[in-house]
Amino acid sequence: MKRKKRRKLRKPFFKKKSFWFLFLVLISSSFLFYFSLFSSHFQVKETSISGIQTIQEDKLLKNFKSNATISLNILGNNLTSESLFIPSQGKISTLLESFPEIENINIKKDFFTKKITIEVKEKIPICIWCTKDVCVLLDKNATFIKNHEQELGFIRINEYADYNENLKLWSNKSKQDFILTLLTIYKNNNDIKEFNIYTDKFTGVYKNIDFIFSPKESIDWQIQKMNIVLKKLNHNVKSLTYIDLRFGEQVIIK
Repeated sequence: MKRKKRRKLRKPFFKKKSFWFLFLVLISSSFLFYFSLFSSHFQVKETSISGIQTIQEDKLLKNFKSNATISLNILGNNLTSESLFIPSQGKISTLLESFPEIENINIKKDFFTKKITIEVKEKIPICIWCTKDVCVLLDKNATFIKNHEQELGFIRINEYADYNENLKLWSNKSKQDFILTLLTIYKNNNDIKEFNIYTDKFTGVYKNIDFIFSPKESIDWQIQKMNIVLKKLNHNVKSLTYIDLRFGEQVIIK
């Protein structure tokens, strides 16, 4: 006679070592999570800001704190935490979106003093782009800082024809890249502090004359021609109206 095989009884899942191991891991993780977020040992006591020049400190601090707290409802109890363990990356992103004047932010946390220091580096304005409706202040990377009306001390760019609808078709550059091109011209000649944007050309105002540039031609080559002409003229342009740099090897002086 064949012996019947006896079925091996399976242990209930709660008697398995793996179950209790995972259970202990879950309990430990939950405790650490609660302790790190809600323990009084890790709550922020003071938040300070350094490096701001034009931004209102109270507005920046209010914005930061609105994104620096976590609230949880546990068994009907509302718990709010401003723990040092709350990640900073989301706060930094929010501040950069809310304050375009800021170039960079660094958040330092001191677990001994329970203090947070927000180190702010503001953008340095260098030029102002003006349309018929509004003027905006831009930094060295041609990124927006704020709307602005006072032009004193900044390179001025006047948009007499809509760039995106006109000159962009010729230059094939974004507005930001085009502004960087203008700043390159300025770096080569600091006396050109005003530019005018038209449908198929742009000009740089030098003393009493206009340098006329083509968006299609190499800007480096046109800058080189400009410097050669000024050197030959000994920078004396009093009797001139404009210098046209647009046509290949030619330079038209009038």
